[in-house]
Amino acid sequence: MIDTHSPPTAVVSSLHKPVSGTPSPATKNISTQVSDAVNRRPDGATLSNLARQLNDSAARANSRDALLNSKELGTLARSVIDKLTDSSYPTNKAIHDAEVPDTQDPELLERARQATRFTNGQANNPFAGLSQDTLRLIIYDESGDFTLNERKAAYRENYQQQEIWNREMCQRYVDEYNETGKSTQTLFMILAHYNDLPPIEQAQYPADYVANLTSGDSSVMDMLNDQKGQSLSTST
Repeated sequence: MIDTHSPPTAVVSSLHKPVSGTPSPATKNISTQVSDAVNRRPDGATLSNLARQLNDSAARANSRDALLNSKELGTLARSVIDKLTDSSYPTNKAIHDAEVPDTQDPELLERARQATRFTNGQANNPFAGLSQDTLRLIIYDESGDFTLNERKAAYRENYQQQEIWNREMCQRYVDEYNETGKSTQTLFMILAHYNDLPPIEQAQYPADYVANLTSGDSSVMDMLNDQKGQSLSTST
């Protein structure tokens, strides 16, 4: 039996995303399904402005991913995350708090103010409940369409959702192993999750991530290849 309080190191490390190494994921078009994402907002607010911004962000992300290779995407990702999380953020907090969108739209201005209040512990996250695909568009959008505090709010929400998923996968791995002696289904889910990530997120994983993840269970790759084959046959 696996110690349920201490999941295997290989699985724990596979769920984290160190910005090291440069895998070579195939460039893929980002499918954001913006309308579905914004319709899941719990507050039921009018989101036409956000939907427009996300469509623009998706177009910029597709252009970026087509232009930059994996190593360059990894470097950009490190730069963005450092900007949102390292010691320079509190040093420049007054500047970030004073930043407002270049718009007269009251909805966009209020959302930026709410993001600033959120980073100061004074309001709810304006992006709470959005999908991770949507949040990643905001996080890595360097166009200036979103303020730094908005991007930090999106980062915080994405991080929180990812941590919940990580814990669920670790527990699922342990439960499946204790029941069957293997964790094939859980490893398959983790690999599928990785394959669904946008290139700028995949670029933050080590180059041998997939090989390490599947090294002890070759049936995981067989399942993935079967799924790909079924998808191809369905689309033709």
